[in-house]
Amino acid sequence: MDGSPYPYVWLGALTQKVREGGRIVNVSVVVATGVNSQGQREILGMDVGASEDGAFWLAFLRSLNARGLSGVELVISDAHQGLKNAIAIRQRRICRSRLVRLWRTALTS
Repeated sequence: MDGSPYPYVWLGALTQKVREGGRIVNVSVVVATGVNSQGQREILGMDVGASEDGAFWLAFLRSLNARGLSGVELVISDAHQGLKNAIAIRQRRICRSRLVRLWRTALTS
């Protein structure tokens, strides 16, 4: 991120099985994709966590903010409860952000 605004941000997660300590466990891989002011799509960040809970999403959003994410007007996701909780906390600071439900098929078309 170069400090320019990203009006549109897509947030999503995948659950993957990984080998950890000799066991197979599920982890969540979260990804943020943004559209910059020139209309170009960019991967803004990704992280891996134990679950897709609100605390993990909030830490991820704060890390994006610390790296320079700004100008967000619309957040698009699958409306996972943990993400909605994290965005609700972030909305107190970023009043113009809104969460909308968008089917995954719409993201790929």
